[in-house]
Amino acid sequence: MKRLGFAAAAFVAVGSVSGCAYRAETMSVASYNVYSSYENKLPGKYLLYVDGSKLDKTIKPSDFNCAAHSYPLAISAGFTGSVRKTFANLVEEVEVVDAPVDRAELAPRGARAMIIVRGEEVNGRLRVVPGFWTAGMETQVELVGSIVVDGRKGRLLGTTVSGDGNAQSNAGLACEGGAASLVQSAEDAMKEVVGRLGEALTNSERVRSGV
Repeated sequence: MKRLGFAAAAFVAVGSVSGCAYRAETMSVASYNVYSSYENKLPGKYLLYVDGSKLDKTIKPSDFNCAAHSYPLAISAGFTGSVRKTFANLVEEVEVVDAPVDRAELAPRGARAMIIVRGEEVNGRLRVVPGFWTAGMETQVELVGSIVVDGRKGRLLGTTVSGDGNAQSNAGLACEGGAASLVQSAEDAMKEVVGRLGEALTNSERVRSGV
């Protein structure tokens, strides 16, 4: 029995000798349970720009086991899609734009305001947990996002929120299980952040009044 346990631990160490990059790419995970003090959607048309470019980061294991492997964590596309899907449920009409629009252009385009959402920072942690039969992976992802809303007459909202996610998975035959665990942690963190951004938007009296 002891020999089997030793073999499992040794296998993880051996798997760390030749490194691989295991891509961990998130999906869009809209947050549909956004708390709102209002029964109706945010009225009118809003322009929406989302930038998640800062949210792609390579994560390395925090200890020796699987240390030769890397885990490129790709959140940018999933974050952008998650914001768009969530905000579409909160705002009466959303027009996605490729770049922020000046305040002077809002009225000609029939928009009440310009919403800018950015992924500001991501930090991840991956740790190998030796087991008797197989090794496991524990991951944690912390995500920071911001939202700015500019109306026709000036700034209506500006705030930053954060969220985190934790997950566990089997390490796999060659440490590949860390990618799945990171994806789960990242999607949980992303859903939390997007939900909080949505709450900040839909519950803002200044945004609703436009002044």
